[in-house]
Amino acid sequence: MAPTIITSPSQKELTQRKLETYDRYCRIIQWGRQYPIEFASRFMGIELLDLQAYTMYNTWPVDFALWLKCRNGAKTTDLAVYTMLRSLLLPLHATYFLGNTGDQAKEVFAKIEKLAKREIESFAGCTDVFWEELVRAGPTSDGFVHSPGSFSFKLFNGSTVNTLNSDITNIKGKRANLVCFDEAGWFSDELFIQAEQFVNQDENFKLGGNIDITIEPKGFPRQLIYASSASDTSSEFYKKFRTFTRHMMMGDSRYFACNIDIDMIMNATYKGDPYPPLISKDKVDQALSDNREKALRELYNKFSADTHEGQILTRRDIMQNTQTRPPLLHNDTGDRLIIMAWDSARINDNSVIGIAEIRLDPEKGWCMDLHNVVSLVDVATKKRMPMRLPDQVRAFRELLLKYNGADHMRLDYENIKAVICDAGPGGQMVSVADFLVEDWEDSTGITHHGLIDSTHKMNESALTAFPDAADIMKLVDPRGRRNDIFDALERMVKLGVVSFPADYDGKDELIHINDDGSEEIYSLTPEEQLSLQQIELLKTEIVTMCKYTNAGNVTYNYPPEKRSSMHDDRAFMFGLLCWYLAVLRRGHITSKPKNESEFKNAPSCVSAISF
Repeated sequence: MAPTIITSPSQKELTQRKLETYDRYCRIIQWGRQYPIEFASRFMGIELLDLQAYTMYNTWPVDFALWLKCRNGAKTTDLAVYTMLRSLLLPLHATYFLGNTGDQAKEVFAKIEKLAKREIESFAGCTDVFWEELVRAGPTSDGFVHSPGSFSFKLFNGSTVNTLNSDITNIKGKRANLVCFDEAGWFSDELFIQAEQFVNQDENFKLGGNIDITIEPKGFPRQLIYASSASDTSSEFYKKFRTFTRHMMMGDSRYFACNIDIDMIMNATYKGDPYPPLISKDKVDQALSDNREKALRELYNKFSADTHEGQILTRRDIMQNTQTRPPLLHNDTGDRLIIMAWDSARINDNSVIGIAEIRLDPEKGWCMDLHNVVSLVDVATKKRMPMRLPDQVRAFRELLLKYNGADHMRLDYENIKAVICDAGPGGQMVSVADFLVEDWEDSTGITHHGLIDSTHKMNESALTAFPDAADIMKLVDPRGRRNDIFDALERMVKLGVVSFPADYDGKDELIHINDDGSEEIYSLTPEEQLSLQQIELLKTEIVTMCKYTNAGNVTYNYPPEKRSSMHDDRAFMFGLLCWYLAVLRRGHITSKPKNESEFKNAPSCVSAISF
């Protein structure tokens, strides 16, 4: 009797219906890889302006892409949509987002999350295609993982997206198919060197499994995308912009660079027809009148020529020490330890006051957060001249009360560590100090003690006449200490122990992304916006200051072409704050604490003002 062979159907056998479904799926994927913009429109419900479609189409097949886009140029949105397309259409596709800070990298991730959840009003036709492809860890998970170290998600095709911050010690050894540098104009050169290694492996390399590599289809290129508004001409981003543009113009298919300024945004089209702009002409004109150099850089993509011989700091140094926090207009907790610096003037210069908080960090030692810059201007004068000296003194005393914590019932100057003043003959500070030494009465009728510098020669008789004056004033000779002051400014910023509030982009709100992925929006008051504007002017003065050495003599000054048109009052005032911080740090280093208990009340060095 012949044996009977019974073949049981296996799980790997596919029905004709499944074969047809898989075939249809493969055709859609292949079509999407050829026409990604049409795929985004038909399947994801995401419509793009013509300039956005142009950017993505030309980026799709290249190895190196650079997007020079102005503010309000939809840079973050374009990075989010592009990453979503690559992740959906290419299996096992790994993407990393890098920013100057963790918050910066998380902005693009947050935009993807909002698009997937259909939470953006301007994308009214979004579908749930991407949402349904997310791998969820459990019934309560939405697929978006918000770990403090890195935000991430994974799709069913094996594609992943992760965020990284700018700490080069934590980003080594990664492998990726796509690396997106957001706000790349302010990255350090070392960060580029480390992160560009993520895509070094050839996408066509295969080995083992009896594979004939000569007949295998070519893989999609591993990509580096550098996206930012314009920075300065010394930045690596500017050098890459020039290099990429040359390669593209010479016909090198591996490179793409685009330059989209505010004029293109205001004249945007959709399928060839004019479309309402994202920003109005009035706001552009206002930005040009407020700060022309900054507006040309951020709206018209004009790279700032901030590079000068002997320049002590670059704008990148400032940006890398900038935190997403509003300015502080008073001692909100009543426990902050405050230092103030005052560079006074009456006629020829600006009279400015800087307020900063100092704090003891367990790892870095004394650190400083700049919180406010106040210009004592008489708004009634045509040329915005400084106030009369009595009015300046009155305004300064009001700031003393606010930052000491008067609303928290603090004793006189309990939270004021020091008041550092320019005591030069041209600054009127000696006359102001005579006003400040006396007891004074505030608007509520409460009497407060005056301030005095007991070590200054002009106060020999005042020590007897005003024995109750608080000895917290430091009168500094600008001639004898000028080099020390600007040297301290340079060293403290480069050490990373000084932080600045958020960069002001003209908007009336700040957006902060928490570690759990939630988004907090802080509405800026007119006073806070004015403070940020003053801090922007301070940053401009800092990056313009240069160090000159001649026959062994060191001087700090602006470049010759800037000396007649710019004042250095804000930079000098900030230098006074940094000089005092340097003195504190020197004392802390030479007399280190004996045990850890001295640090128990010290706040974290990376803490920011709570929204």
